[in-house]
Parts: sequence; structure tokens; C-alpha cells
Amino acid sequence: MRALFLTGGFAGFFLCAVAGLLAGRAPDLILRDAAIGCLAGALLVRWFWRVLLSGFRETLTVRRRAAEEAAAQENARPAKNNPPQKPAPVTSPSAATLPPRSLPLVSPKPAIR
Repeated sequence: MRALFLTGGFAGFFLCAVAGLLAGRAPDLILRDAAIGCLAGALLVRWFWRVLLSGFRETLTVRRRAAEEAAAQENARPAKNNPPQKPAPVTSPSAATLPPRSLPLVSPKPAIR
């Protein structure tokens, strides 16, 4: 997230500085506008990244539910030429049989302070 925030800030600064230079503005106004563009670019990239991640999470959730429902329907449907079988005894689920948990998307690197 930090790299995206810095990249968005740099892009905003660069675009505003180049636009100010091409417009022939004074250097103090160019730097002021570029600083404002840096903040705006960083916040815009941060917002867009959060929207993108929420879309990924929602897509994964919908696909996981659809797969679980399809598996449940497949298990509920009786086989054509097989007699009905007794249900398996209920045991405590192991880690291998549990569905994967959705984990927050964070950087594996610790923050440097």
C-alpha cells in the first residue's frame, strides 16, 4: 500500500509540474500546484486500490459460495444405479476439510519506522 501511495503521489506531482512548466507559470506556483497534485494523486490511487481490492474480495466470495452450493447439490443428488448409503458419522472437522478463511490482504514485510 505504501508503494502505491508513493507512486500515486509522484505521478500527481510530476503531472502537475510538467503542466505548469508547459503553461509557462512561475516556479513558486508550479511547486505549490505540484504539491497539491502530489496529495491528490496519492489519495486517488489509494481510493482506487481499495475499490479494486473490495471487488476482488467480493468476486472470491461469490465464486466460493457458488462452488460450495454446486458441491452441496452434487452430494445431495442420488446416483442413478447405486442404492442409498448410510451417512458418514459426524466427526470434528480437521484443518484439511475446512474451507479456507479469507485473510486480510496485507504486506508480508513489516513496517519500517
